[in-house]
Amino acid sequence: MPFHVKRSETAKHDTLTQYNGIRSTRWVRPPEGLSVLEIQTTHTPTALQKVPDDKNYLTPPYHWHWYQDEFFHVKEGRYIFTLEGKDMTVSASDPQPVRIPATARHTFKVDDTHEGPCTVEISTTVSPASTSDDPVANGPNAKFFRNIYTYLDDCWLQDVGPSLPQLLVMLDSAEVSLAIPGPAWLMRPLSYMMGVVVGRWFGVYVLGYKASYPEYWNEADETRKGK
Repeated sequence: MPFHVKRSETAKHDTLTQYNGIRSTRWVRPPEGLSVLEIQTTHTPTALQKVPDDKNYLTPPYHWHWYQDEFFHVKEGRYIFTLEGKDMTVSASDPQPVRIPATARHTFKVDDTHEGPCTVEISTTVSPASTSDDPVANGPNAKFFRNIYTYLDDCWLQDVGPSLPQLLVMLDSAEVSLAIPGPAWLMRPLSYMMGVVVGRWFGVYVLGYKASYPEYWNEADETRKGK
């Protein structure tokens, strides 16, 4: 289908690189109680100053998690967090971690004025709604992040805008909704329904999108890597 990008073969890579090496990300098996433990390093933050905002897919879209609290631990450098419309800058020397409670609309980005690498550890609590025997099978996990990061990087490399239904399919699979600006009490249910209708129904059943692709994530490779 014309809506699909050509997918890069990244499933075997222990470390995922984006934007020609500007950022690298790896995942380790999370401790009990967490669904993911991600170590993300932006090696040259100032290089992002040359990337237009509408092409910078390294900054997550404004979103919220249905059930999970999310935690950020800035290990080096400086990041800017946006929580319910309010920005805060956090450096490695500041109190840690930054906690994003479930249902809070948020995003974050590296401070592109910082000279030198910036590293952040990202984790989320296990979904209380999980029915799987594997507690890391639901919610934001390594499978979700590998798929959405590589998809967005493929869009950037091929100079193709990301498909909204495809993004919504991936986000919905991780119990995440794209946040719509406006009053939270109204926009949370509306953004959830957008994920169901535009992503889960239209994206999957009409456009044929999937939440995960074997080029991006392969269960056998992950077993081999011991994650």
